[in-house]
Amino acid sequence: MEGFLQLLMLGLMEGGLYAIVAAAIVLVFKSTHVVSLAHGQIMGFGALAFWIGVVQLKLPLALALIGSLAFSAAMGWLIERAAMRPLIGQPLFASFLNTFAVFLVLDGIFQLILKGESYSFSAYLPKGNVSVGDFTLPITQLVSFLGSLLVFLGLALFYRWTKLGLGMRATAEDHQLAQSTGISVRGVFSAIWVLSSATATFAGLALANVTDIYYTLPYMGIKGLVVALVGGLESLPGALLAGLLLGVLENVSAGYLDPLVGGGIKEVAAYVLLLFVLLVKPYGLFGLVRIERI
Repeated sequence: MEGFLQLLMLGLMEGGLYAIVAAAIVLVFKSTHVVSLAHGQIMGFGALAFWIGVVQLKLPLALALIGSLAFSAAMGWLIERAAMRPLIGQPLFASFLNTFAVFLVLDGIFQLILKGESYSFSAYLPKGNVSVGDFTLPITQLVSFLGSLLVFLGLALFYRWTKLGLGMRATAEDHQLAQSTGISVRGVFSAIWVLSSATATFAGLALANVTDIYYTLPYMGIKGLVVALVGGLESLPGALLAGLLLGVLENVSAGYLDPLVGGGIKEVAAYVLLLFVLLVKPYGLFGLVRIERI
């Protein structure tokens, strides 16, 4: 039983990281109805900008964080203006494919910068484990998990109490209705790409804190997309719960089944969960069922 609970706790820590990646994708879909693949790369570039600020430029942590957030926000704004806005009015599938094209272009640049190396944040973050009751948890994962929860709390407060958040909620409900009330829908689109890109940077920092900056980091965006689909593409609480669920499923299943089959369970658990959820609830656990009248 103690081993199960240890796997459960580690799964929750890891699931928090998946959830914050999914949150960036959900933010874009809620307002634009576009599923974005580009946020995996924005996540990687945001983490890389933070590393450059701290390690290469020797900036204070707070200044490096602000700089990386500003950089990723500018990336999001530029992607929206240059690659997404010209496709307004076109089929949503074209916009989805465009985010895939953006992902591939940025992936090539990311690989050129890294040149096969990996960069670590370990120089200034605490290492080792911490005991919480009967459990032993890595400090890096615990710090990243708590940071992820703070980001979710910040997003909830932003949507609830700010004028821009209200505009985003109205745009998510109906573009034409929001436009009729004086809300600039195109302005909201730009703002949502800026906000989601900053959120993706938090995800990149949290993940790089655990896995380092490596060529595989942007591909965690695929795992975030799986979580967003499981939770429901329009639901931030769904993204959080689905992320935690996936983290627990991966760690518990790998802990018990890997010794029997020789490993690899963790790599397929996410896709098995996605297949099962979509068969039972095609719109995800908390997604809105859309009824089309013929």
